[in-house]
Amino acid sequence: MAPSVLGGCPVIFEKDHREGRAFTRSREMTDCLRKELLYSEKRPRDTMFRAIEQLLAEQESTRHHRILASLTREAAARAQADPSASTAAVRWDVTSRTVIKAMIGAEVLITPDGRPIRAGITAQATPVAVVRDGYQDLTEAFLLETLIHRLNDVTTRDHRALAHALFRQFDRGVPLAELEDRVVLLLARLDDRVELKGDRYVARVPRDARRANRQKPAGS
Repeated sequence: MAPSVLGGCPVIFEKDHREGRAFTRSREMTDCLRKELLYSEKRPRDTMFRAIEQLLAEQESTRHHRILASLTREAAARAQADPSASTAAVRWDVTSRTVIKAMIGAEVLITPDGRPIRAGITAQATPVAVVRDGYQDLTEAFLLETLIHRLNDVTTRDHRALAHALFRQFDRGVPLAELEDRVVLLLARLDDRVELKGDRYVARVPRDARRANRQKPAGS
């Protein structure tokens, strides 16, 4: 939309300014997730989630648990063959790795003995039995937590930019307001790990530090 002119001076509408800021911030956020090897678009991410669920459900009857490396590879192949995906340009080998990395960060991939798979040299060789209840929300909340921690300047004014960065679907049929609502619902899941200082979201204690504290021997 062209700006209006009052007294020979262009007037920039507040809505246009807000939209422009949201897109600029969303690019910054997606660049941050790409740098962390965590970025995936919403539709391919959901397709990967479905593929992983299907593979884990199928192995229930055989009780043969795939190791994470095999699950990642087979889920990528299944997602690529999914007729509902309609995303021929997607690099499923890359998307599978970014989605799995986010799931590891969220600690939603569970071993046969009930432990979450965590990042480390043994992760790819670890058998996967199930996913944690609510794993999709937990995984996307982890992406949100990562942005808050890494950027260190995410505020209440960034809800629209976060919606663009995390849930952008190129689908005008999905109201942006619904995606912004999803952002605030995910933020609510982080209430034990993120606090609001003024209008800025701040990570209480980085996830790695929390894990290190849990692993310390008693009395140390």
